[in-house]
Amino acid sequence: MDVTRENFKTALSEFKRAIEACDFVAMDMEMTGLYENREQQPNRMDTKDERYAKLKRGVETYGVIQVGICMFTWTEAAEEQRLHGGSAEKSEGEEEGGYYEARPFSFNVFPCTSVGRMPVEMHFGFKNTAFEFLARNSFDFNKWVYSGIPYLRSDDAERIRAERAALFTNRQVMAVADDRISRAFVRDFERALKVFVDSGERTMRYETANGYQRKIVHDIVGRHDTLGTRGLDGNVEIFRATKKEMAKFAAKKLKLLDASIDDARGFCAVIDLLSKARKPVVGHNMPLDVLHAFSKFHEALPATSAAFEQAMSRFLPVLIDTKYIIESTPGIKARYRTSNLDEIAPMLEQEAARESSQPLIRNHPRFTRHANQAMHEAGFDAYMTGATFIRLLKLDGGIDLSASVAHSGEYGSELVLYRYINKLYMALGDSLYWQIDGSGDSRGSSAAAASPHSASNEALDSTTSSMEDPDAGEDTPHYAHDTVLLQG
Repeated sequence: MDVTRENFKTALSEFKRAIEACDFVAMDMEMTGLYENREQQPNRMDTKDERYAKLKRGVETYGVIQVGICMFTWTEAAEEQRLHGGSAEKSEGEEEGGYYEARPFSFNVFPCTSVGRMPVEMHFGFKNTAFEFLARNSFDFNKWVYSGIPYLRSDDAERIRAERAALFTNRQVMAVADDRISRAFVRDFERALKVFVDSGERTMRYETANGYQRKIVHDIVGRHDTLGTRGLDGNVEIFRATKKEMAKFAAKKLKLLDASIDDARGFCAVIDLLSKARKPVVGHNMPLDVLHAFSKFHEALPATSAAFEQAMSRFLPVLIDTKYIIESTPGIKARYRTSNLDEIAPMLEQEAARESSQPLIRNHPRFTRHANQAMHEAGFDAYMTGATFIRLLKLDGGIDLSASVAHSGEYGSELVLYRYINKLYMALGDSLYWQIDGSGDSRGSSAAAASPHSASNEALDSTTSSMEDPDAGEDTPHYAHDTVLLQG
């Protein structure tokens, strides 16, 4: 589903229903750049804090223009037959009696430019090579600018509300008339206002040349308990009212302001729902995506990596990086010789098509747009990331359990997943991952990931079924069947 500001409210309702029912979510973003220069690019000899500082600088420099979120929901074959009629018997080659239903959303996002009539300014860079790359992949820049869904972080929204509310309640800071023309404007307006107050007239309009002059008028009038203002095109209307009427007027304007802020927050509502759902979020080479999601749509990035890890455990508590799965599993790496999504995803898709006539992953009927899409469109990339995740965990022998788990006879998919939870691919020295679990363990130990008491594991437990595969035995291959993978 391609989502712009025109169909955002409808898509948001659809998203809310889907996120509550899904088993896991895949996410991808298209950005305006990655790193400012060669010195800011990742280096294997970076410390974790140095790498975080580089990522943070890149995220705060560049913008996000498109966010892809695809939800995957396990659907039993019997349930499908019940809904659509027909026999409940499995077809030859049908995978364990069901499939994953995919709902891909591609959100075109553009920073909020105004709240009500008040302009909001945001700054971000755009690298020429990123611009060329997006153009080469048919990105529609006009749609991005004119139809992009606005977004405004909650802390920015609170600041703007406080500034505007001060105008309504006479607690604003007086604009400084710091030049000769402005001082003359203040002098002339104060004279005109005195004449208006003495006249007993109910309203007066005063012509202004720009927003700065309008602010001066609002500020001066705001010092009077029984005078109010309304901004109009090219002028400001000053009106007389009782204190009770002024209080009622201010309350009405605050209500309208809150509605404007809700509209301006826009896409942040999607990320709020995603965070609240506490579903596993899958990505490919995730660090930049995760930092952008946090910084653009949640709150400002913390100064240190440790503080960020703690914050992430509350924001998105379960993360799974398919690039780390590939890079850390020798069998998969040797078989496909690549961990690039645009290379491995088609190979896995072709293998799946050869092995079974019944597709394991199907698009929901209302979400067929991305079925034959090209890479580097965020919704399609999110879909392919989630599909790759499912197929990686289905590989015969592809996922290698530890010896202790193998001898225990437990082969549940959750035990496999615990090896990858909150390990984002990041080549640092002799390590392949960055542990994001709020534990403060800078080494990213596997013990921290497997702790049954961590916030991330509690969130995963809420979306998974049994911890054991009842068919597991000595001859059972070391992989998780996708039919129990995150099955709700």
